[in-house]
Formats: sequence, structure tokens, C-alpha cells
Amino acid sequence: MESSSRIPPSNSHEPPLGSFEVSLREIKEEQKKLAIDMKTGFDDIKKLFAAHDERFKLLDKDVRLLKHQVNNSINVASGVIQATVNDLKLSAQDVINATKVRMEEDRSLRPRVMKWSCWFSTTWINWLKKFDVNYPSPPSSP
Repeated sequence: MESSSRIPPSNSHEPPLGSFEVSLREIKEEQKKLAIDMKTGFDDIKKLFAAHDERFKLLDKDVRLLKHQVNNSINVASGVIQATVNDLKLSAQDVINATKVRMEEDRSLRPRVMKWSCWFSTTWINWLKKFDVNYPSPPSSP
């Protein structure tokens, strides 16, 4: 009968215990390196997020400033355009009033002035229509 405390033969398929310990140590070292690399990688990602967050804040600030500048420019331009339209309306009324006064003073001018006044008024009204300005037609001749 054979003894149970017998040492396995050297041609056994089981690796020796020492090689397991070496492999386990190598795996633990690789695991430590990997953990350090991952921590470093996460720290780098945090730094990138912080840098990009700061840049996006600056970009957002610049875009808001530009938006305010554009809105201010639009408001100023609208005011200038409205003032110009008002001036043109007043100029047209001044021309019509001056023509009426002059025609009342000098009846001999009436036929020539009426032709010119009609041409001017028609041209003026058509020009104002291009800019969607509603202005009453001049009074018709008596």
C-alpha cells in the first residue's frame, strides 16, 4: 500500500507554488501601475475640464457682449432710419406747402408748377412706397 504523504512526481502537471507567488506579485505590480496611470489620467481629464470650462465661460461672456453691441447698433440704426424718414416726410410737406403758396401768389406759374408738382409728388410717393412709408397724396388741383 502506498503512503498518502508521498511527494508528487516531478513530471506532474501542476506548477510549483513559487511560480504562483511570482505571478501574483507581477500581477499586483501591474495592477498598481495601472491604478497610478488611471489616477493620473483622471487628474489630467479634470484639469482639461477645468481649463475648457474657463474658456467656455470667457467665450460665453464675449458672445453676450457682442450680442449687446449688435442690439445697441440695431437700436441706433433704427433711430437714424426713423429720423431720416421723418425728415423726408417733412421735406415733402414743405415742398407741397411752398408750391401752394407760390402758385397762389403768381397765377401765371400755375400750369408749369402743376406739371412739376404732379411729377414730383408722383415720384416722391413711389419712392416712399419702396420703403413702405405711407404718406398721403398731395391735394388735387382745383
